[in-house]
Amino acid sequence: MEVLGVKESVVQHLRKKIIVGELAPGQKLNEAQLASHLQVSRPPLREAFRVLEHEHLVVSHPRKGAYVSPLSTNDLEEIFKARVMIECYAIDLLKERKIRELPEIEKAIQATMMLTSPSYENTEDVLRYLETVIAFHRKLIESTGNHWIQRFYQSIHPSLTRYEFIYTYLPDRAGPWRSEHKKILSLIEAAQYERAKALLTTHIRRVVDVLKKKIATGSPSLSPVAKPGGGP
Repeated sequence: MEVLGVKESVVQHLRKKIIVGELAPGQKLNEAQLASHLQVSRPPLREAFRVLEHEHLVVSHPRKGAYVSPLSTNDLEEIFKARVMIECYAIDLLKERKIRELPEIEKAIQATMMLTSPSYENTEDVLRYLETVIAFHRKLIESTGNHWIQRFYQSIHPSLTRYEFIYTYLPDRAGPWRSEHKKILSLIEAAQYERAKALLTTHIRRVVDVLKKKIATGSPSLSPVAKPGGGP
């Protein structure tokens, strides 16, 4: 296997472990242990650390090594503000380009209508559930046809998913997210772009407010502790 293939495999493995909390915030990434466990040499492992550092999932300290990035209310605010900025700009682009027929977004919404609650003991199942739920937001970005904002959105996607994964388990997360997705699409189709952006902002803000309480009062690992009541 080529080094690039090994690196990507390690990136995917560690990314998932960080997102689901199996590698906890602030935990040191022991090169020797990970290299032995993953049966890889240290060079591709270090390359994987650099990729994850670019995704803000890992932070490196000189002469100390690599650590899982901490979770904080400040980081939460910054990344979700970036998300709001990108998604609202996507709506502006749809307005500018007079794009009002959005079949891919409609498909994403329909997929959530058939969605059933995952097995919360199975992190793979929860991740699949989460990807289906947030597909609405990804398709909104993709519908603009602007590859640069798609790349930027993809660059923050791992960090977003990390926070959204925690949110998925919170007992006070229930909200009208399905109906809000449908309403946002309806507003775009009706050329009510400012109203669509306002609802989108409120929709995302709800996630931030619930998560801020968890980060402020939760356990150090912020590991999921309860079953959810809705979607992001």
